[in-house]
Amino acid sequence: MQTATHTRCLRCHRALRAAHSTATGYGPTCLRRIKDAARRITDHKPDLVTKAIALITLGGLVPLRARRIFQAVASSGTATYKTAPQGCTCPAGLRGQHACYHRIAAQILVAA
Repeated sequence: MQTATHTRCLRCHRALRAAHSTATGYGPTCLRRIKDAARRITDHKPDLVTKAIALITLGGLVPLRARRIFQAVASSGTATYKTAPQGCTCPAGLRGQHACYHRIAAQILVAA
């Protein structure tokens, strides 16, 4: 599997120089803000929030439009879904019973 490297932060668009930052797509300040926003989310199951943070830090959530709509990579790595804080096109998101971790990740990024 080939991983994407980023030259600019996906959140603030500043130049990325460190190897860890180019791999994740976020600079250290933006990554800290994302983790702080994740700590403030308490209305979802902790294991889903953990999966959402992992999705963000692995670079699996890429902003598409106005940093409100994102493209998320499935846990299998073979499919992608469009997600936003309000909904997701993954199977769990389409059922709509509970928020999927893609949608929680979008909520974290918008709140950061």
